[in-house]
Amino acid sequence: MKVGAPVTVEGPYGCFDFRDGRSRQIWIGAGIGITPFIARMKQLARTPGEQEIDLFHPTADFEQAAIDKLTADAQAARVRLHVLVSGKDGRLDADRIRAAVPQWQSASIWFCGPPGFGQAIRNDSVAHGLAPDDFHQEIFQMR
Repeated sequence: MKVGAPVTVEGPYGCFDFRDGRSRQIWIGAGIGITPFIARMKQLARTPGEQEIDLFHPTADFEQAAIDKLTADAQAARVRLHVLVSGKDGRLDADRIRAAVPQWQSASIWFCGPPGFGQAIRNDSVAHGLAPDDFHQEIFQMR
């Protein structure tokens, strides 16, 4: 691409708007899927919401500066942050989420990350009683 070349920008197309009637939300931003959650936390820091929010960020890569920024964003937005570095903490699964958030059944789940990982979390959560409509997944991949 060269300077001055015409481009077409499209989207967004998703319904990942964080609107629901739940008093609690569980967010899962895996890898680069953390992006929409960072934007939402910045918005919540300016205009606080009423929901209790737990944000899980499983990652294979640990960079202290990035985690420090994420932690500051979470604190400003009053979001409870759970960072899991796979090499040190193991993998995130629905059992770990339920253990960390005992009130998980009163929550909606918002997921952005690898599609197969999201499907596994969704299937397990629904099998344990989460209403299917309370699981929201943004497909974060090239189509």
